[in-house]
Amino acid sequence: MDGCKNLPRFMIQPEHINDGTAVISGSEAKHMLNVLRLRTGDRFTVFDGTGLEYELELVSSKDNTAYGKILKKYDPKTEPRVKVILYQGFPKSDKMDLIVQKTVELGIYEIVPVITQFSVPKIRVKDTVGKLERWNRISVEASKQCGRVVVPRVTEPVDYETALNHWDDMAKACPAGTSMMVFCYEGETKKCLKELFKCYNINCVSLIGVFIGPEGGVSPDEVRLAGDRGISPVSLGRRTLRTETAAIAVLSVIMHEMSEMHL
Repeated sequence: MDGCKNLPRFMIQPEHINDGTAVISGSEAKHMLNVLRLRTGDRFTVFDGTGLEYELELVSSKDNTAYGKILKKYDPKTEPRVKVILYQGFPKSDKMDLIVQKTVELGIYEIVPVITQFSVPKIRVKDTVGKLERWNRISVEASKQCGRVVVPRVTEPVDYETALNHWDDMAKACPAGTSMMVFCYEGETKKCLKELFKCYNINCVSLIGVFIGPEGGVSPDEVRLAGDRGISPVSLGRRTLRTETAAIAVLSVIMHEMSEMHL
């Protein structure tokens, strides 16, 4: 499997794998044939988004469609054991692009953009479609680059209460003691992230929610609403982090604590 790491890597749909062969089409095939210029006999890998990866040999191509013979199928073990959902306060400009890219590389499971009280951008429905398509393209590209076999989904932006409801539903579906929420609040002065982890048997946790506010931070009303649902805020230390930095920092700490950065 280690020998596959340097091979070109592409994503295809599961239905395009049948009877020991795979069909690569669309933009992935164009990149393979016209940019990388793979030819018959060349080897490459594909993943289908379900958790499996395949090593293939290119056997033929026609009209920007490539056909590969499957040489082996395997699970590269690149997906984290813990599922982490990022509830990201909607940031300004193109910061969400960076957040999606880097959190996917670090192992995020799902990203939920959240419209909060201090979110600056005024999102229009017609703008959301284009943004969602771009964010999910970034997720695919980041997954391809870092070796993941499941592509994290970026959902439509939701309001704050909907985000809390989403977390409630996800947490209730888990056995007691196996989910935890990291609600980051710059106004918290007592509990830090390290202390929060001490409240859980980390080996039993399988679902983690992370809430990060936008540039303007989290309002006292939003902290209160979270508290009404049993969610306690945590501090990320004495320095105030940018919203895009906070998401990356928290996820890095989580993956370290969950032993996901070990070989």
